[in-house]
Amino acid sequence: MAVTLPNSTDVRNIRTRTRKVANDQFELVRTPLLAFIGIGDLALHKISELPDRLTADELRQRVDDVAGQARRAYTQLADRGEVRVERIRTEPRVARALRNVEDITERFDRRVDRGVDAAHDVAQDSLNRFSSETRSVGERTARATQRTAERTARQAGEIGDDVADAVRDAGDEAAHTARSTSRKAANRTAPRKPAAR
Repeated sequence: MAVTLPNSTDVRNIRTRTRKVANDQFELVRTPLLAFIGIGDLALHKISELPDRLTADELRQRVDDVAGQARRAYTQLADRGEVRVERIRTEPRVARALRNVEDITERFDRRVDRGVDAAHDVAQDSLNRFSSETRSVGERTARATQRTAERTARQAGEIGDDVADAVRDAGDEAAHTARSTSRKAANRTAPRKPAAR
């Protein structure tokens, strides 16, 4: 089983999905939040219109009227809140701060991308070296096994050809098993070929 390491594209995709989820969640509370801002703005406007002296009944009646208007004007208040938020966003200091936040976010994203790519490259290099070393050790072990089997076969030649053939066969089988095992281990740790970027 080959190893797949995340790269900057993978991390960027995760960040994009995370931003989308955050934006979707914000949209759920956006209208109530804007309505809340709008109702505060309307309340300030209405309070400034009140005369200095009111009776308790008159005040209660006016509060009921304003509450009824607020319930009916929920959408209008959300629109009014949105206008206010947009005005705040376009104020020079706020707009500058928002641009700075966006710039910092973009620089941070680029640094994260470079860091992920560097870590990916180091891990890829390590896997390549490990796979190469695993193959190399397997080949050396197989050759040493064959040499030992040959020497043993020559020595066993005095005993008889049958024993020598059996030892040769056992040596060849052991060499084959060593090669096969090392290749399988190397293939399991070999990195996947990177997809075209």
